[in-house]
Amino acid sequence: MGIQATMEKAFEDAIVNHLTSNGWLSGAGTAESGWDKERALYIPDVEDWLKGQYPDEYYKAVPKRPIEGQRFVLRNALLDRLVNQLNKTPTLSAKSKKVVHGLLGTLRNGFSHTPLGGQTANFGPMVAFYPENPLYTDAIDKAQKNRLRVLRQVPFDEKGTDTLDLVLTVNGIPVVTIELKTDNTQTVDDAIKQYKQDRKPAKTRPLLKPGRALVHFAVSNQEVHMTTELAGAKTSFLPFNQGNSGHAGNPINPEGSDTAYLWQEVFAPEMFLRILRDYALWEPASKGNKGRLIFPRYHQLRATEKVIDDITERALRTGNGAGGRYLIQHSAGSGKTKTIAWLAHRAGRLIDQSGTPVFDSVIVVTDRTVLDDNIKEGLDLLRASEGLVVNVDNELGSKSKTLEAALSRGGHIISCTIQTFPALAKMMEKSPALAGRNYCVIMDEAHSSQHGEAAARLREILVDPDLPEGDDIAADDVLLAMDKAVANSSNLSFIALTATPKAKTLAAYGSVDPENPDRRIAFDTYEMSQAIEEGFILDVLANYSTYQMFARIRDSLGREEEVDFGEAVSDMVRFVRLHPTSIAQKVEVTVEHFRRNVMHHLKGTAKAMVVTADRMSAVKWSHKMNEYIAKRGYTDMRTLVAFSGYLTYGEVEVTEASLNDVRDTAMDFRDHDDAKVLIVANKYQTGFDEPRLCAMYIDRGLSGVQAVQTLSRLNRVLRDKPKPMVVDFVNDPSTILESFKPYYRDAYIDDQIPANALSDLGDLLDAAEFYTPEELDRLADAYIAHADAETLQGLVSPIRARWNHHMREARLKQDKAAYEEGKTFRSTLIKYTHAWEFLSQIVDFQDALLHKRAIVAGLLYKNLNLSRQDDDDDYTVGLELVGVGVEPTSCDTDLELPSAEIDGEVELPGFDGRPVGEHSPVRAAFDEAVDEVNALLSSAGIDPSDEATKNAIRASYNKLVNDERVQELARENDASQVAGTDAFKKKGFGAILSAARESNEVYETVTAQEENLDTFLRALAHMIVAAKDEYEQQCA
Repeated sequence: MGIQATMEKAFEDAIVNHLTSNGWLSGAGTAESGWDKERALYIPDVEDWLKGQYPDEYYKAVPKRPIEGQRFVLRNALLDRLVNQLNKTPTLSAKSKKVVHGLLGTLRNGFSHTPLGGQTANFGPMVAFYPENPLYTDAIDKAQKNRLRVLRQVPFDEKGTDTLDLVLTVNGIPVVTIELKTDNTQTVDDAIKQYKQDRKPAKTRPLLKPGRALVHFAVSNQEVHMTTELAGAKTSFLPFNQGNSGHAGNPINPEGSDTAYLWQEVFAPEMFLRILRDYALWEPASKGNKGRLIFPRYHQLRATEKVIDDITERALRTGNGAGGRYLIQHSAGSGKTKTIAWLAHRAGRLIDQSGTPVFDSVIVVTDRTVLDDNIKEGLDLLRASEGLVVNVDNELGSKSKTLEAALSRGGHIISCTIQTFPALAKMMEKSPALAGRNYCVIMDEAHSSQHGEAAARLREILVDPDLPEGDDIAADDVLLAMDKAVANSSNLSFIALTATPKAKTLAAYGSVDPENPDRRIAFDTYEMSQAIEEGFILDVLANYSTYQMFARIRDSLGREEEVDFGEAVSDMVRFVRLHPTSIAQKVEVTVEHFRRNVMHHLKGTAKAMVVTADRMSAVKWSHKMNEYIAKRGYTDMRTLVAFSGYLTYGEVEVTEASLNDVRDTAMDFRDHDDAKVLIVANKYQTGFDEPRLCAMYIDRGLSGVQAVQTLSRLNRVLRDKPKPMVVDFVNDPSTILESFKPYYRDAYIDDQIPANALSDLGDLLDAAEFYTPEELDRLADAYIAHADAETLQGLVSPIRARWNHHMREARLKQDKAAYEEGKTFRSTLIKYTHAWEFLSQIVDFQDALLHKRAIVAGLLYKNLNLSRQDDDDDYTVGLELVGVGVEPTSCDTDLELPSAEIDGEVELPGFDGRPVGEHSPVRAAFDEAVDEVNALLSSAGIDPSDEATKNAIRASYNKLVNDERVQELARENDASQVAGTDAFKKKGFGAILSAARESNEVYETVTAQEENLDTFLRALAHMIVAAKDEYEQQCA
């Protein structure tokens, strides 16, 4: 025996010795010992299990006193029937979602056999699992009767003598195969190579047939890789390593092999059986009758078990396992959907030492319908009983009734979107029968906005649980629907999963760093750098190209008057970026780049995504790209567009469905090869999983979390997939790089927001004297008492009037200090609201004044409008787009995005239709402003968070001011009353969509910011009423 074989044998000895010292049996892979390579079964253990667990059924199949010479034949027929069931392609039961047939179906559910001329023998499961309930001692005894065996040097070919180093069997049925290599002479790559070249599936190799073994491990002293299906050279092995300081591989183990966790932890009998019961699953393919076995990746297994262990330890320590908070920071592409499903099933079945379920129900909440569909699919794949998983959606009828029934019965996993969760939170809060129960809430993508009182507001706003799923509502706000209860909730456990935690998310859900009590860290981390290095996701920055858009603007009027510098820049940027010439050129660049560089990949099935700033931009991109494709005669590709809701384009109301002429955009994009390009606007930028996406074309500003999430749509791994290609029309590479940097290492915050921040900000608010203490109390008390909107508006009105008068006087007197004082008061209201939303999750404040101020601040700032003056100059008057060139400036670099834009009417008519007077502010030469715009466009540094531009406000206003119904409302009401009417809201909403002909950026910007649509409509109402007042004064 050579030195290499000697070292491998020593490695094998070490593993086998540990296993046999910890509950495993050992055996040789020889026919003499009982290994049947034709059937791929260890016969003695199979027969012992069948006889010992199902003696009556066994003797139906193999009678004790068979006819002379028949016993051997009957026994073989029974074994062949078992092999037949193991070889069958698994399916999922439509009702229970249990796996039927195949390895998992046979292990978990058993099989039946009808011998020739005999009675049918019904055999139960081929494995016994440890029960969740520790009081079920009979089940524990049965589980201890499992025959877990490690076989050494196991032949796998009926016609050959080659052997696998190790095979792990459960009651005679192979589950795991292992090839070992010692790093003294070889590496894990040699084990992988051996599997690919010498362990190809064949008819004479039943053990290697896809589906017969759950997983195949390639193991060295330093690394572990795995696959669930052998396919020769095309076999895809994935790392099964712990990670090493945020990178691939494993930490050094001073006591032996770095990979010892595999046999010491994963193969520990109880854990091994738990994986077979709770983690291993069969995932059907979307087409045909094929599918694949799923074995958890190490970080998925670690995170789930770590959370469950902490809950269990909490139950032992306090008598109640609920009340914990867990932040799971797992990179995009890490399989969070399945991690959520595993967490939900494990938590839902968790029983404490007294035999009581730790949680009455598990609630899985997602922020978008597309994610909810993925979660439901993941939940359905796992071991379940009929009715265990309750999916609350429109298909089940009334959501509220479904929720109430599920919560009352208990013992369910409830999957819902953020639109549904407020109704659930309300039931939990108000029902005496539900209030004392324990719940585990699992939130996907926890970074969204999971901070404080916004959730409580959603309880009031979203009282209708039948709200359409398509309505876009911030995801995590709802989790904190009970601000005080969440701060100190002993019956609620929160598990938040995200690839990109913000500082607030870490502060709210992070765990205390044992080395630094002031620092919050994730409970479990699987970093992007590790995922990229391990090949679980692709590096989306590896092939990043930027394109600079250069525009020359000239003033056709040649004006030289000075203008307000910032205003001119803001308006002209939007004019340039929305001009049809710009999108037309970008469309040409996109289509030709895709056809030259992308389309041929993946045997012609490669796809691309175009990311636009808003719905109108998406529609325009779609129109221009379809026009270009038709003009060039490209019949081998078509586009789909994705956005929510409807809008008016070219005087026609359009929706995603009407433009695409398909029922399901995502499905059509996935299922049809000619659907090459998906044009999106704030949709499918998170949670959308299409591995064939190979390129992305970006025409909007992106930064931070949004940049990482959007580009991560490209990172899915697929065989023969090229490096993702990104063409960015907008952003500077350094912006993108900075966006990604925080998520390559553990995210944390060192500086906590001090609790006294509320007191400091509150003192500033009180000192401004825009409200009295009595007004504060009355408004807060009315809100707490659930007063209606009209009552609240009546209480807000005096404060709003006082502030409006202050701002108007400051403008008239040109008192900049007073004007800044009013602006500071409003900004302080916003700061206080944010501070309260953040801190109230963490600190259970006992000071009622702090809470009352939060209520008043949240109501007030939305009612104090910093509208632009009617007499502001419109700097886009007379501007023409001379030319737009798209020039590549940085190819094959790495990084990312920002944006905003609007075009519209420029005249501002009064009530009588005549233009109102112009009063232009003078500060900087107009030509200087033009130069500034050119500079801004060159650097692509457009701020995407600007409020609606003056030009956009005028465009919307022009649609309203001469409307007879709007004029009638203005004559009979003040501005607040006009804005509050349903008629004006309907008219105003239509005006915004209609006015934003070239882009819907105004609407998207307003609704994306804290100055939401209602604020925008109030601003329009003020303008309408001001026009009415001016007209009446002229007529007086």
